[in-house]
Amino acid sequence: MTTLKYILRDTWRLIVHHWVLGLLTLITAGVMLWILGVTTLFSLNLENLLTRLESELVVQAYLVKDNTLNIEAISRKIQSLEYVYTMRTWSPSESLAKLQEKMGSQSRALEMLGDNPIPYNFEIHVHSATDVEPLVQELKAMPEIEDVVYAGMVVRRISALSRISSRVALVMFLLAVIITALVVYNTIHISLYSRREEIGIMYLVGATRSYIATPFVLEGTLLALLGAIIAAGGIVGAYFPGIQFVQSNLPFLRASLITDRGIIWRFCALLAGFGATLGWVCSYLVVMRFINAITRPE
Repeated sequence: MTTLKYILRDTWRLIVHHWVLGLLTLITAGVMLWILGVTTLFSLNLENLLTRLESELVVQAYLVKDNTLNIEAISRKIQSLEYVYTMRTWSPSESLAKLQEKMGSQSRALEMLGDNPIPYNFEIHVHSATDVEPLVQELKAMPEIEDVVYAGMVVRRISALSRISSRVALVMFLLAVIITALVVYNTIHISLYSRREEIGIMYLVGATRSYIATPFVLEGTLLALLGAIIAAGGIVGAYFPGIQFVQSNLPFLRASLITDRGIIWRFCALLAGFGATLGWVCSYLVVMRFINAITRPE
C-alpha cells in the first residue's frame, strides 16, 4: 500500500511539474484519436451504404407462358439456389397492377394490349452484388425461365465499388492507427526525454525498474485516456449534427447512415479504451528504452 501511495504521488508530481509537456501529449492524443474516430465512422457509414445498395439489387425472372407450369414447385426450386436471399412471386394480375401504378395517367395505353402479356415472375434479392452474375447464369439455365432482367452494369459497378471501398477503408483505418501510435509515441518520447535525469537519479538511489517506470506509464496512460475522452466528446458533438445535415439535404441516404446513439456511444467507449491502451504501450516502450540505456554497462 505504501509503494502504491508513493507511485501515485510521483505520478501526480510528474503531471503537475511538467504540465506543459503533459498538455502537449493530451492535445496531440486528442486530435489524433479524433481523426482516427472520424475516419473509422466514415468508413463504417460507407460500408453500410454499399451493403444497403447491394441488398436492394433485384433480379427479375420471367417464366414462359405456359398454363401447365407448377408455380409453387418452380418457386421452391429458385429459393433453394444458394445465391437467393429473399424472393417474391408476382402473378400476371399483380404485375399488371404494379405497372399501371408506375405509369400513372399513361396506364390507359396498356388497354391497347388486350390480354395481359406479363407472365408469372419472381423478384429475387441477393446477399451481395457478387452473387448476381452467378444467380443469373443459373436462372437462364432453367427451362421454365424465359427471360431474366437485371441492371448488369450497375451490379458490376457496385460490386467493384464495394471491393475497392472495403480495401480503402481498411487501409485508412490501419494508416490512422499507425500514425496515431507514432505521434503519441513520439510525443511521450519528447516528454520523457526532458526527464531522463530524473530516471537516472531514481535508478542510482536504488529504485527498481518497475518503480521507476510505473509513474511515467501511469502518466502517459492517463493523458492518452483523457485525450481519447476529449476526442470522443468531439466526435459526438460533430457526428450527430453532421448526420442531421446530411439527412436533411440528402434524404435518400437516411436509411444508410448509422444513427443509433447506442452504437456511437459504444464506439466512443471503445475509442477511449484504445486510447488508454495506446498510451500505456507507448509510455512503457519509451520508459523501458530509457531505463535500458541508463542501466546498460559502458
